[in-house]
Amino acid sequence: MVFRRGFGVFIGALFLAVSVPFGCTGAQVKSKEAYKKGLEPLTEEGYVTPTKPVDRHYIGYAWSRQFGPVETSGGQDIRVRKDRSLDSMLEENAYKRGIALGGETILGQFDLLKAGSKGASQSQLSGLEIIKPVSLGDIPFEPEVMYVTEALRLNNFRIREEKQNEFAVGFLSTDPVGGGGYSADPAGKGRFATEGNGLVVGYRLHTVDMASYQKRESGSLPLELDKGIDLAEAGLYIKPTLVRIDPGAGNSLPRNFLWACPRADAMSRDMIAAWLVDIRSTDPSRKSLTIAFPAYPRVDDCQYYSGTIQSGIDPLTDRLIRQRIQVTILDAELTDGLEMRSFFGRISLVDESFKIKVVQPVEVENGSS
Repeated sequence: MVFRRGFGVFIGALFLAVSVPFGCTGAQVKSKEAYKKGLEPLTEEGYVTPTKPVDRHYIGYAWSRQFGPVETSGGQDIRVRKDRSLDSMLEENAYKRGIALGGETILGQFDLLKAGSKGASQSQLSGLEIIKPVSLGDIPFEPEVMYVTEALRLNNFRIREEKQNEFAVGFLSTDPVGGGGYSADPAGKGRFATEGNGLVVGYRLHTVDMASYQKRESGSLPLELDKGIDLAEAGLYIKPTLVRIDPGAGNSLPRNFLWACPRADAMSRDMIAAWLVDIRSTDPSRKSLTIAFPAYPRVDDCQYYSGTIQSGIDPLTDRLIRQRIQVTILDAELTDGLEMRSFFGRISLVDESFKIKVVQPVEVENGSS
C-alpha cells in the first residue's frame, strides 16, 4: 500500500514537471503566432515593422538590415510634421500591430466607454500619427543606403520593456479599472521598470533609385585668399577672406557665420580673427552662405568642412536636387599683428540629382533593394 501511494506521488510530481514547461512553451508559441499575425497587414502596406517596442520615429536615420535605425552625422535635426490618419483600415492594422508588440492603451475605462457610446472603435482611439519629414530634401540620402522617411506612431499607447522574458507579448494584461498594465511575474523580476507613452508600429523606408542617379563634380580647386572662383555651371561665386576685430574692443565677430566645427562655434564670442569662405549664388532666390574657420585663437582639427549647401525637390521631374561642398584649409597662419602670413586651401563641389524609391519589407528581409 505504501509502495502504491509513493509511486502515485512520484507519477504526479513527474506529470507536473513535464506539463509545466510544455504549458509555458505553448503560451510562448501562441504569443509568437499573435505577433506574426500582427505583422502581416502593415507589411503588406509597405511598412517595415520593428521587432521590439520603440517610441522614437527615427526620421532621417539610415537603416541597417541587422541593427535597424542607425544614427549618422547627417540624420539629426530633421524637421518633421505629424498628420492624423483618416484611414480606418490603416488604423485597425496599426492597432493590431501595437497589441502584437505587447502595447496597451493609456486611456482609462471611462474614456473608452464614453468614446464607445459615440461609436468610436478602440483602433480609432489609438491616436495614430503619420510622421514625415517637412521636406525629403532634408534627408542625407547616400547611394545604396536605406533611410527612414515615415513612421506610424500610436500616440495613446504605452510600451513596457521586459528584461528576461524570451517573448514579452502575451505576458502583459490590462487592468479593468484604470487601464494600466501588469506583469504575469508578481515580483516584477523580469522588468526594467521603465515605461513610456507612444508606440511606433511601422517604418517606411526609401533609398536612391540608382537608375536615375546623376552626379557632376567640379574637381579639387585651389583656394587663395581674396581671389574669387566663378563656378558658372553650378551658379556659384566663392571667395575666401580674412576678418578680424581689435582685441579689447568689446565686440565680437558677426553671429551669422557657419563655423566649420562645433568647438569653434562654442568659442566664437572670444574669436578675434577668422578665415571666411563666402559662397554666393547667382540665383537671387537663394541665400548666401559664409563658412568660418578659426584663425585666432587657433583650434586644432577644425580645418575641414563638408556639408549640403542646397537641397530641394524639382516638382516637374520628381527629382531631389542637391549641392554639396567640401572645404579644406591646408596652410593658414597669421603674424603677431594678425596679418596673413600664409593661406592655401582646396574646395570641391558636387551637384547631385536623383529620384528615390520605396524599399519593400521583403527587400529588407532578403537583403536586396
